Amino acid sequence: MDRGEHARIEQLSDEECWRLLADAPVGRVGVIVDDAPEIYPVNHLVYDGTIVFRSDPGTKLAGLARHPVVCFQVDGFDPQQRVGWSVLVKGRAQQVRQMPDAEERRHVEGLPVDYWAPGPKWYGVRIVPIDVTGRRIRHPTRGEEDDRRAPD
Repeated sequence: MDRGEHARIEQLSDEECWRLLADAPVGRVGVIVDDAPEIYPVNHLVYDGTIVFRSDPGTKLAGLARHPVVCFQVDGFDPQQRVGWSVLVKGRAQQVRQMPDAEERRHVEGLPVDYWAPGPKWYGVRIVPIDVTGRRIRHPTRGEEDDRRAPD
């Protein structure tokens, strides 16, 4: 059984990371709440090198206010092709209403952030990245494994 010994891991370029972030309909934001990490799925969009999502008041927003250093992750996989990828953003979250530039704040508040969860999402949140990394893991397909084993 293949336990990954033939898997290849490739680091994704910044451009590929941002494309995958923009294309993913749902990401996960990691927030410290009561001294423990919690992960929340959110709909988001990429805007001007940042990630924007909307939230109701509650645990997530309170955690972001107390501990603005967060992580944000998107991923995808294809089990048939044995391929998966992940992009991780580390950064600082800020409520959009606290952005100092009034014109930019109005613009970001008006962005069409779609959300699937019910109820109004009154609070915009913007994550300003400190670090963006991504990787893709590939396992050889069955045909590629057979080609490697075939004698020359």
